[in-house]
Order: sequence, then C-alpha cells, then structure tokens
Amino acid sequence: MGAYTISEEADKKVQKDTDIIIKIILKHWKPRAVVMFGGFGHGGGSFKVTDNGILPLNDYDMYLVNDKPISGEMLESVGEECSKVLGRGGVEIVENFNEEYDENKFFHVDLHSVVYKNLNKLMPTQRTFDLKTSLVVYGDKDILKKIPFVKISKSDAIRILFNKLNHFQIAEGNSDSIKSIYAVKGFTDSASALLMFYDKYVSSYQDKTCEIKKLDVPEEYKKMVELATKYKLENGYEIRGIGVDEFFEKSKKWVEWVLKKIIKEHLGIRSDDWKEICRVMYKKLPYIYFNDYLKNKYLFSAQYYLNLKYFLESRRKDEFLPKVLMQWRDPGLTLGISMILYSFGEEKEAEKYLKKLTSKTYQIRERLMKLYSIYYLQKLL
Repeated sequence: MGAYTISEEADKKVQKDTDIIIKIILKHWKPRAVVMFGGFGHGGGSFKVTDNGILPLNDYDMYLVNDKPISGEMLESVGEECSKVLGRGGVEIVENFNEEYDENKFFHVDLHSVVYKNLNKLMPTQRTFDLKTSLVVYGDKDILKKIPFVKISKSDAIRILFNKLNHFQIAEGNSDSIKSIYAVKGFTDSASALLMFYDKYVSSYQDKTCEIKKLDVPEEYKKMVELATKYKLENGYEIRGIGVDEFFEKSKKWVEWVLKKIIKEHLGIRSDDWKEICRVMYKKLPYIYFNDYLKNKYLFSAQYYLNLKYFLESRRKDEFLPKVLMQWRDPGLTLGISMILYSFGEEKEAEKYLKKLTSKTYQIRERLMKLYSIYYLQKLL
C-alpha cells in the first residue's frame, strides 16, 4: 500500500480506488506501469472525513507508461469511466466554471500517457520533475529511474501563476468550498513558483513548506504558506480561525506579489505598474518562454505549432479563432497577460490583449475563463 496522504485510514480508501482504476485501465491497455501523480503521488493528497467515510478531494492524477501513444480523447473517455465506477462525477471545474462547485461531482480521474522510449527525453518542466518522484502503483517499480533529473524552466513558475489567476476567477462568486480550495492552492502553488524560480523546488507539500522558510521573502507570507499547507493536508481545505473571503483575498494579494516579483526579476523590469509590466511581457517573453523546452533559442517561432494545436482544440469546444493562426505568439501567453490585467483592475487593457485572439470580448471574464480552460486542459505532456 502506498502513502498517498498523511492518514493511514485515508490511504486505505485511496488504495481501494486505485485498485479499481487499474482494473479499468487494464481492460483498455497493457501499460508497462501506472503512476500516481500529483498530491496523492507524493504523500500529500487531500481528503475529508464524512459520515460515509473518507472522501478524497480534487482528483486522482495518473500517468500510463506505454509502448505506443494514446490519444487525449481516449484518455479522457477512460478517465470518465473510472470516475463513474468510483461513484464520482468526473467533471473538471476549469471546463465547467459557471457551475456551483460540488466536491463529489467535480472529483475526476485525470489520465495522461507517456511513451516508454521517451522517458529520458521529457522536457524540463515541473511535471517531469514531479513524475520522476511519483508513486508507481502498477507494473515496473523502477521505471521512473529512466527519467533524468531536470532543472525546471523558469517559465513553469510563470505558467503556474497564470493558472492561479484563472482559478481565482472561477472561485469569485462561487461556493465557499471552491473559494477555500483555490485560496489554499494560491499559497501552495505560489510557493512552488518561487521555489522553481530560485531552483529550490521539491515535490512534496511538506518539503515545500520547509524550503520556503529558507527564502528571502516576507515572514507573513511564510506563515501563510505553512497555514495553507496544514489546511490542505489535515483539514480537507477547511479554513479555520479566519473567514473564507478574508483568506481568499489574502491569497490573491500574495499571488499578485509573487507574480510581480518573478516577472520583474526575470525580465529586468523596474516599473510596478501592471500595464507597463505586461507591455514588456508581451514584447519580450515569447522570445524566451519556450527556450528551455525547445533546447534551441532560435526556434522560438516553433510555438506556432502550439497555436495550431490550440486552434484545433478550440474547434472541438465550439470556438472558431482564426486570429490564433495569424500570429506566432503562443495564445497561452497572450491569455495570461490579459488575465493579469483583468485580475488587477485593468479591464480595458485586458480587452486589448484578448482582441489579439478573438473579436468576441464581451463578458470578458467569461471569455477569459473559457478560452484559458481550453488551453489549460490540453494534454501537452
């Protein structure tokens, strides 16, 4: 049995679910290994104790190591099958952002695939780093040794903060449950971003709390990260001793602080004005954002492939975005810049960047959430 959480009782429930998922996977494929990823794959899975027993929260994030690629559509379909057999909703909140959050309905099994021969060629991302240190729950227990140790790209630190802004938008006006989850994740993920940026990243939430204390950041922030980690690991995201809205606003404030700190240091910006910071980001960041992934700084224009992939994925989601094909800048960066401006009170400026991707910018919050959800949910690894 693996150590999925801080609780032996919760581990029994997760192991039972995992056994069911593996049986379903084996009906469809014969992978060399199945790997529990994410929080549950590093001893930090979230759960709550209910009248009906242990209820795991958020998702089971798993990787299948196969000899051949598996399509994203097939992975999604089997993931939904797994969720339903477990009696969970299998719905992704990022894709269904207008619905009120329900912890059972929005729990899902998220399946990914990596080809065995490519294990030693994975990109220098947080995912690769975390995958190497994850828990093999089926098959070859030594298979992850083929993954090399990687130095995580600083672009991953920026990406994770873009995701937080999207999550905050989802939580605004939603239930206290989702506000609590994303407020807690605002602290834990911004801590991850700082550790990535300063090459101090570690996978487990417990270790991140220790490492963040060693950084030259405000003491208040260190204490809030420690508190948020406790809420995640021990309380099932239940916030105690402070109102949910107050904790949520604190999380937004510190995510903004971390994002501004990282962007300014990364691009050598002196201004504190978000409009100026975003102007420089749009001008400079696309030329360097993908360098660590492409391994050739002169191939920045290869991100046009991501534009094509995003265009095709958006068509699947009933969006027609021809402007995406008329530029080489990755749409994720443009959406991220627009989200920054919208989140921090510059709606008109945010609309200007969003118009580079779509002419439909009315109800800008909903447009940003939908278009970013399409980008966010692409299975790029």
